[in-house]
Amino acid sequence: MMPLLQKVYDFVDERIDLKTLEAKMMKEPIKGGSRWAYVFGSVLLFIFIMQAVTGVLLMFYYIPSADHAYASTQFIIHEVDYGWFILSYHFWGSSAMVVMVFAHMSQVFLWGAYKSPREMIWLVGLALFGIVMAFGFTGYLLPWDQRAYWATTVGVEIMDKTPVVGDFMARFLKGGPTPGQMTLSRFFVIHVMVLPGALMGLAGLHLFLFRSAGPAGPFRGTPEELKAKTDFFFPRQVWKDIVAMAAVFLTISSLALIEPVVLLEEAKPDPGDYHPEPEWYFLFLFQLLRWKIFSGELGQFLGATAIPAAFMLLLAALPFIDRGPERNIFKRPIALLSWTVVMIGILVLTVSAIINREFLD
Repeated sequence: MMPLLQKVYDFVDERIDLKTLEAKMMKEPIKGGSRWAYVFGSVLLFIFIMQAVTGVLLMFYYIPSADHAYASTQFIIHEVDYGWFILSYHFWGSSAMVVMVFAHMSQVFLWGAYKSPREMIWLVGLALFGIVMAFGFTGYLLPWDQRAYWATTVGVEIMDKTPVVGDFMARFLKGGPTPGQMTLSRFFVIHVMVLPGALMGLAGLHLFLFRSAGPAGPFRGTPEELKAKTDFFFPRQVWKDIVAMAAVFLTISSLALIEPVVLLEEAKPDPGDYHPEPEWYFLFLFQLLRWKIFSGELGQFLGATAIPAAFMLLLAALPFIDRGPERNIFKRPIALLSWTVVMIGILVLTVSAIINREFLD
């Protein structure tokens, strides 16, 4: 068998130069040596691959129809062998992806890795962040239970506050005056075709730009010290990536086993006793819109659109505003304070929304 594999390898190598590709991928120098802090990108890729695999398995049984979506999801949970686990893994995997992309962006921000010559990497990363959040938003509707139906309704109403394009986007996504078959069809197509294609394209561009610019390395240490500690990507960093991916897989699997997906009753235009709210990673914005200062049409526009849009524009402009060479976060007090305030604000708003939910229940 081994001589056969060697012949296959030699055949492919002769045509696409595998040895050079391996050298570029595995012999990439890492300034300052391999680190656990560098695993986020590989873990994000692993989570996406697992989401794609579990998503394809679910599509074998899922029917994107308002008449059958709920029943087919129940069939997956109760009748398909290990269907409940695959669905639950997919559900928790989406949350893991959001957590990991937040962690990765925080690391890049704190390390100043968005600075020249890595501005394009940062901008593409912001676009990838938007796609990850869109994945969570569009996938939430597909089980077609009360939680999914009303969380999506709340999200579309928030989107409707966007001037000029908001009304069009809301009407396009709903496909009618209220969520129904057209809404489900459009969310399904966006979730399983549009967003995966966009993510793969942007992820490829992100990796290309990263390889072109090279790793930023840690923000501490002189260039001479970092060069002296340089490792290659293989084997030390590869090993750390594998361990991190295994830890994430076990964590998501454990959550799927401990807290499997349980559907509420089938979606209907009447919320009944259910208190509509979005998924946990949108709760901070949902709670923000409850403040009296954001009441009324103008307030809703400011809270739902103007502030988030201004924040994203600020992040996009960050590499062109912060052009200083200093990357040590402890010597950038404004950056550290800004990150701390934003994280505490999101945490407080999210916890407040959860407490409010428990009080209503």
